[in-house]
Amino acid sequence: MLPCHGRGRGFESRPVRTKALIISGLFYFMPFYVYIILSKKDFSYYKGYSENPLERLRQHNNKESTYTSAKIPWELVYLEELPTKREALIREKNIKKATLERIAALINHPKNIAHRFLG
Repeated sequence: MLPCHGRGRGFESRPVRTKALIISGLFYFMPFYVYIILSKKDFSYYKGYSENPLERLRQHNNKESTYTSAKIPWELVYLEELPTKREALIREKNIKKATLERIAALINHPKNIAHRFLG
């Protein structure tokens, strides 16, 4: 396998994205999402990231995630799109440290695109 930077020594990192769709001869990279879901049982929040947030929400509600299985049903309350996995993981880590006040502000922020996914 050739290194990323052409004349490197072979141990350089690979490009960040590995999945791509080809639409009309153009490459389209699938985005990553950071999400916050709200438990309707105890009104706690869970924060995570996914390439398919609606499928991930289904997994949470079908008890396919050990941590969230005792608190179903879950509702998607915040969704943010990011271009790379790295950026999504950094953002997720940042959101996991958020206070309840900051989470409420995020839910009401214009960059919350959850309403577009939920119809």
